[in-house]
Amino acid sequence: QQGLLPKDLPRIVGYSLAAINESSQQVGGDYYDVIRLSDEEYILAIGDVAGKGIPAALLMANVQAALRTIAPLRLPLPEATTRINALIHGNTSIDKFITFFWGVLNTVSHEFHYVNAGHNPPYIARANGEMTSLSEGGLILGILSTPPPYSSGTVVLEAGDTLVCYTDGVNEALSSDMEEFGDDRLRDLVAQCRQRDACDTLSCIRDEVLRFTEGAPQSDDITMLVARRMPEQDK
Repeated sequence: QQGLLPKDLPRIVGYSLAAINESSQQVGGDYYDVIRLSDEEYILAIGDVAGKGIPAALLMANVQAALRTIAPLRLPLPEATTRINALIHGNTSIDKFITFFWGVLNTVSHEFHYVNAGHNPPYIARANGEMTSLSEGGLILGILSTPPPYSSGTVVLEAGDTLVCYTDGVNEALSSDMEEFGDDRLRDLVAQCRQRDACDTLSCIRDEVLRFTEGAPQSDDITMLVARRMPEQDK
């Protein structure tokens, strides 16, 4: 499973990147990827397969194969997502599905075009303190052979802005008292970490989740992908 995840994240001029995948069992169904399309464009993706164990890991491998097959075609994101859904639907049973988020980052215009297929909406922590959730998209992958058309969203990452993508193993992490970490706590934490680079932001969130769940078994895979456009003075 680890072999399916990027061994090393690409270096993107003007940006810092960090990612983590910690399975709650020997293997799991979480997935992230960063794919270079050109000198100026990069795909950022994250997904969560329903279930755990070998079946989830195998389906996760299908997601990676579908993405890496379709991405080079340079189709509009909604159309590409529909094609990925068709491939997944044709290779899985009705009780298996995938939440998926992906987008294309242009490092010249700093535009990020994305589609959210039923995934936990990533956050953008703005340098000025504002918070944005990325929810535009459509249905989770694999449920319908022909889902309603996907829509796409576009945001611009300004200098100092941070994008935080995560799976539900983060916000739904359980304490020893069976309390969830929760969306509000995560959102506040992302906002507090907004002045840190990608690695520090990821470590800050992970450490806080581990403190919150101390004494409780890990209930789900923890996966995060963080990208920060560096402030002008740090380039």
